[in-house]
Amino acid sequence: MFAATGVPGGLVDGIHLSVFEGGPLDVSAVLAAGSTQRPSAGQEWAAVHGSRACPCCLLVSGGVWQLWWKLSCAAVCPEHRVVLLDRCPSCGWVLRWGGDRPRVVPARWVRPPTCCANSVHGRPCSQWLPAARASRADGGTVEAQRRWMDVAFGRVRPVVGGVDVAAAEWFAAFRACVILLRLGLPRVLGRLPDVPAWCTRVLLEERGERGAHGGRFGWGPASAGAAAAFLTVVMPLLAAEDVRELSRRLAPLVRTAADEGCLAARPLARLAVPEVFAEAVAAQVPVGRSARSPWEKGRSR
Repeated sequence: MFAATGVPGGLVDGIHLSVFEGGPLDVSAVLAAGSTQRPSAGQEWAAVHGSRACPCCLLVSGGVWQLWWKLSCAAVCPEHRVVLLDRCPSCGWVLRWGGDRPRVVPARWVRPPTCCANSVHGRPCSQWLPAARASRADGGTVEAQRRWMDVAFGRVRPVVGGVDVAAAEWFAAFRACVILLRLGLPRVLGRLPDVPAWCTRVLLEERGERGAHGGRFGWGPASAGAAAAFLTVVMPLLAAEDVRELSRRLAPLVRTAADEGCLAARPLARLAVPEVFAEAVAAQVPVGRSARSPWEKGRSR
């Protein structure tokens, strides 16, 4: 690479999803997705095609697209405190998806990186994205996004229930909470404390979408709004200082999923959660019921 372009290999690696290896992503699984979005959305919570974006960042940077915007939990910009854009307000396509443009893009289609440039009916969309209207983000969501990013970029030591864990395990626990929350909707919302009204609305909308497509409860959030809601609800759960407090905070999710008969859902069992998280979940499974923790192999209650 260096011989051909003069660009150091380390710099090239820094602009690829490989920077999130061993944390929010298993890059080998992302690359195995090939030309389809399905394996990425279902397994790795990242967009192979397309991206979210902060219009304010695009304006300030002159069109630099940040790598973390491609992650499924990219919800809000911590700097500008706005919800990220999912789609172009003009053409309606997912940002940077490409639309129906041909494989060989004509020179006349070239647009600056601040423009949409998706193809619609044979023409490039010229929407200037910094002018797109972005919703103001909730303060709690901004802080949740910042803490999530600290773990994703390796800026802090991942901790679950007061125990140091690997970054991959922390993100597995985060995903498990998201799936449990989905499985327990709508009943679980009445059991969780202090869920903002906007989160309730967004989560119910996302639940309806997932419910219409069986097997998608393990997929990453499909929109920045959904990601914002999950971050707002889940991050305080994982901030518990010890396993007892973690178990108490997880109780509404676990018991509601058990009541619904879906605690053993396959997307949960696939996750390599840390032992402390599995212990906290197992402690909340109702005794004398057929339900058991998805990580409690070979044991009966």
